[in-house]
Order: sequence, then structure tokens, then C-alpha cells
Amino acid sequence: MRTFATKYLLALCVALAGATTFPVWAEESEQDAAAAQTDNATIDQTKGIDQSVDYASLRHFGPWDDRNYELTAADIALLPKDDEYRRGIPAFFKIERRKEGIAEGFPIGEHYPRELDKDFLIRYGGLLQDGVLHRRGLGIYYHPDPANPPPPVIYTSDPIVQAMPFSVPVNGETAMAIGDNETSIKYNPVNPSVVIAGSNGPGGQSQNYSVDGGVTWFSAGVLPSTCCDPAMEWSADGTVAYAATLPSSGGLRAGLFRSTNGGQSWGSVILVSTGGSDKEWIHVDKSPSSPYLENVYLTWHQGNVMFFSRSTDKGVTWSTPISFSSAARGIGSDITTDAAGNIYYIWPSSQAATANIYMVKSTDGGLTFGAPVIVQPLFDVFDFPIPSMESRRAFIYIAADTDRSGGPNDGRIYAAYTALHPSSGGTTATNHAWIQVAYSDDGGATWALTTTPHSEADIATIDRYHPWLEVDTQGAVHIGFYDTRNSTNRTGVDFYYNYSVDGGTTWLDETRVSAATSVNITNGQEWGDYNGIAAGPTEAIMSWTDNRVVGGSPLQKSYVGRVQNMAASPTFLMSGSPLNQSVCAPTATPVALTPVGINIGAVSGYNTPVNLGFGPGLPAGFTGFFSVTPVIPPGSSQADLTVNNVAAPGLNALTLRGSSGGIDKDLALNVTVATALPGASNLTAPANNAVNVSATPTFTWTASAQSASYLIE
Repeated sequence: MRTFATKYLLALCVALAGATTFPVWAEESEQDAAAAQTDNATIDQTKGIDQSVDYASLRHFGPWDDRNYELTAADIALLPKDDEYRRGIPAFFKIERRKEGIAEGFPIGEHYPRELDKDFLIRYGGLLQDGVLHRRGLGIYYHPDPANPPPPVIYTSDPIVQAMPFSVPVNGETAMAIGDNETSIKYNPVNPSVVIAGSNGPGGQSQNYSVDGGVTWFSAGVLPSTCCDPAMEWSADGTVAYAATLPSSGGLRAGLFRSTNGGQSWGSVILVSTGGSDKEWIHVDKSPSSPYLENVYLTWHQGNVMFFSRSTDKGVTWSTPISFSSAARGIGSDITTDAAGNIYYIWPSSQAATANIYMVKSTDGGLTFGAPVIVQPLFDVFDFPIPSMESRRAFIYIAADTDRSGGPNDGRIYAAYTALHPSSGGTTATNHAWIQVAYSDDGGATWALTTTPHSEADIATIDRYHPWLEVDTQGAVHIGFYDTRNSTNRTGVDFYYNYSVDGGTTWLDETRVSAATSVNITNGQEWGDYNGIAAGPTEAIMSWTDNRVVGGSPLQKSYVGRVQNMAASPTFLMSGSPLNQSVCAPTATPVALTPVGINIGAVSGYNTPVNLGFGPGLPAGFTGFFSVTPVIPPGSSQADLTVNNVAAPGLNALTLRGSSGGIDKDLALNVTVATALPGASNLTAPANNAVNVSATPTFTWTASAQSASYLIE
């Protein structure tokens, strides 16, 4: 089979002699001409994944289809020059069928199967031209939604390697509603339909939210008196969203804002650091087995000295900041936690004398940390120039996460970063950027490198940098990064994606997510310092700074792209609302709570019935039932509960549990109960009738049992 593929590759080389792009064919049959008259699609050469291909020339093989943009010269080499013309069949599908035949051991020769057209319509619905799916025949019945065309499945160029897709389906990309550069993005851990994203903007940190999994975006405005460096996060129960940033308060400080309505609006600023700060990042411990579940951790640097603070009340109050050894100075850090709640705080050195990546570990929820451990040595520190980042320079940053899947690599810690390749020459033109991923299987004591998550053979001609990494609930490692392969002289970028299901031992071939190449701009930001990625149960969503040409000029915008999570296993999702309630129950007569709507979603076609219940049981004074149980995904139910004065006054934590096929998913329902009228409260300071009191006094008073709030008049 290798000989078969090589035969066509040699034929292509002869045809390409003296040419720089794949040629437009001189010969054109009458069928070609007739097809061209009905094929009015616009072909944008810049969208092609391989700029050595003349994509317009692919009309020689069949009518245009936008999925042809994913073809490379090696793919097209499989098509004979005098390939049989089949009406309505585009080049990408012919190549897909030829690769399938080779992989199955029965290569297609001169003639295609007679039912090739029906096979195409069943798989893809019809021709996709200018982004519009033109369904016909069987395609109308197999693909009823023309707004969501099925993605192509193109097989690896060398059929000997493997008969599997070389790229994952790209489900779409779009600009955020507001924002320019340096982006961060996060799914709600309980309801992945809700997504938040932050970005630098001209007036401060811009906030965005989505309620359909990132397909459409809405603006939540600009956080007041802020600068930049957005970092998004959620509480483990999905009730609180966090937007870490650098507020301006007599200089830049590390701080954050909180949202309790899915990122649609944000509360007041909470300052954490007390000195000039930079490059803050935020992390929440979401492991149910952790004794520090819901702890919030914030990192930043002051004068290159790394700082840390924690919150144990969902970001409302914060501990006194602590700092780490000034000998291991750095800029740009990340934190990850394992199932036991151990904290791994990782950053790259900013000093040439200590050119390493460092990690400190805490086993007590951030009260104390051990001595710094070297993760990996660096060939350079802080940043370095390359043709696409010659002025701002490619930033050496860390993106860390931990496998908490319970699978074969459970507990493995990952740290991805941009590195200067050892073959670099020290100048913009001779430097080369690549991405490294380090890992540890012994709690951070020792570290090694995974295989490189992109090709290494083309280091001299392609730069990859600014990665972000996340591990999904199945243990798959997802990574997104900039890639210069589609630009001239390494000056522009596209955003690419890759993933590994074996802990980084092997990676799938890179997938282009951005639909257009961004050109180099010199606005001081270029592409900022970092990007974002979040791995959900059905899709991986990523965000990046985009400088594509719009209306003849480059326009900087924050973009979001979505790809199918091919590593996801079938399971169900469970969400509910409202999950925070207050009720007065002063007598033995039961008082009804607001009904809790329960939604059960399906991942990868999961349809095993889900039994609903209260685990491990209801607290004293509570009774409840579900309107429907079991629920066959996708479906819905309602939790109806009552409470009386037998309940413990104050906060009662209830658990709504869904169980199916050995899988349990819990929702935390927090009910604050008052069983009696609150008593009197007395002012303690300032005293009544006091004089010479500040215009902004601090009031204190004696607490009143079972009070929910106080009104000062």
C-alpha cells in the first residue's frame, strides 16, 4: 500500500515541476464546463490548510465544496490527473473514499462505486458552498438541519499509519461580543451550556457569556477600573463565576469580581494584593474527595516574586498573601489541584541565572508550601522574538492541569509552555518556537516530557506558541496553540488544536480551528500573551486573539472556536435551578420550597434511564419527591420539597442525586431556614448620638439569631 500511495505522489511531483502551487488543469471536459456553469461558489485561497495547493483547480475533480479547504497536496496526490468525473461529488469526498479503500485493503482504481453520489448525500447532505449547505435527494432526509452541516472525515495521508481521522470535526468559530486580546474561557462545571470568557479591551477587561455552549455570545460589559490579564473560573457547584483581573487602585492590584447569574452581570471588585501586581491567575478546587473543595486560589507576581492567597468562602474574603523564594523569580503562573486537594503552583523563571520552570506544592490547602522543585530547564527565559511576534515577543507562560478521571493516568500533573527551540540562533529570523508538555506521576517530585504535541520535522519553518491546556473528566489532554504554517515567512498565525488519550504518549494530528489566517500587526499587543481552552463533555472550546483581515484591514478581536470532543465517553449531564433558596418555617405546618427544575442531558447518545433521589437522604424537617423518575436522557423532572420548624435553623445542604449505569451525579441544593422570628439587635459602634464620626463609618452590632439580613437607617 505504501507503493500505491508513492506512485501517485511521484506523478504529482512531475506535474509540479517548476510550479510553486498546485496547477490549474489545462484540460477541461464538457462535463467540467457544464458543472462550472452551476457552481458559483467563491473560493478563498487563504482559507486552505495547505497554501501549496491551488484550491480553485480542484473544480477539475468535481464541484466546489468548502470542505476542500482541509485538503493538502499529499491528499490530492491520491487523485489521478484524469480522474473519473462524477457529477455532484467534490474532491474531498473522492479522496476520503480512496483512503478508506486503501485502509480496508481494496484500493479504488479507475472507477468509483456506482452509488458514490448517494453515499456522499447520506454522509454530508450535499455541497457546502460559501458556508451554506445545499441539501438534495437523500441529504434532505439524513441531514434535516441545513444550518449544521456535518464535518468532513479526512484520513491520514499515509494509510499505513492508521485508518483514523487526522483532524477532529470543527463545529464552528465566531468572534466574542466584546474584547480584543488575551483571552480566558471556562465552562460551567454543572451546566456546560453556560460559558464565560474574558478578554482585554480598550476600556478595561471585557466580559462575555454564552448560554448555548459557546455558539453565540453576549456582552456582560467592561469591569470598571480594570486593566487586563483576564482569568475565568467557576465554583465547583456552578453557582458562582469568578473573573480574576488587575484592578486599578493606586496602581495595579491582583483582584477579582464575582457573578451569581452565569456571568451576565458582575458584582463589586474584591482586591487581594496590596502592592503593584501583574499576571494574576485563579483556580478552584473542584474535586469532591478533596477536604478543600470550593477553595479558591489566586496567584500573581510583584517585582517577579511569586505570591499566593486563598479564599475559603467562595472568593468573598482572602487570606494574607504569602510569597515564595526570590531566588526563583518569575512572571506568569498557574495552579492545579489533584483529587486529594494538593496544590501545585507552577511558573517559569524570569532570570537567566535560574532558567527553569519551578513548582511549589501545598498539602494543607494553601496554608504552607514546600521548597521549589525544578520541573524542566529552559533554553531561554521570559520571552523571545520570532517573525510573528517580533515586537511584543513570544511569552514563556505555564498552563497546568491534573488528571482527576480515575483512569490509568489519574493524578498525573501536566504543565504546557512555549519554549525556544535549541536550534534557534538568537535573532528574530533565526529563533524557532515550539511547545513542550511536562508531566509528573509522583505528586510533583520528578518530571518528564510527553511527546511534542505537534510535528517536530518542520521546526525550522513553522512556529508554535502560546499553548493552553486542560484535562477533561475522561482523562484526555486537550491543547490549543498558535501555528504559523499558513502564513508567509512565519509572520501570521492560525489557531490549532490537538488532544491525547494516553497521557501525551501520542497525539492526534493538529486541527486548524480558525477559519482565516491572522496577519502580523504592530499595535504593541500583536497576539497578547496567552489563549484559553476548556474541555467539556461534548466539545472542547477555545479562545484566542485574532487579527484576520476584515474589509481590507486587520481587525483585532477575541475569537472562540469549538471542536468535537472525540475522547468523550457516553454519559449523562444533570443540572437544576434554583439551587439556593431561603424559607421561613415557624410552625409544624410544612412550607413549600420553590420547585427545582431538573434537566438531564445526554452525551454521545447516552440513553440509559437516570434514577433521581436525595442522597444520602433528606435532613430533619424536609420531605420531597420527584415528578418524574427515572428520566431517559435527554429529559426533565422537578424536585418538590417542603420544610417545617423541625429543620435546623440556618443553612441546610441537600443533595439531589442522579444515578445511572454505575454513574452518580450530584447537585447541591442550599436552603437557609428560619424557624423563628429574629430577636433584637443592638448597635455597638458608633454609639447612638455620637459626634465627630467619619462620614463613612464602620457599623458593628450584636448578631440576631436567625437573621438573614440587616437594614441600617
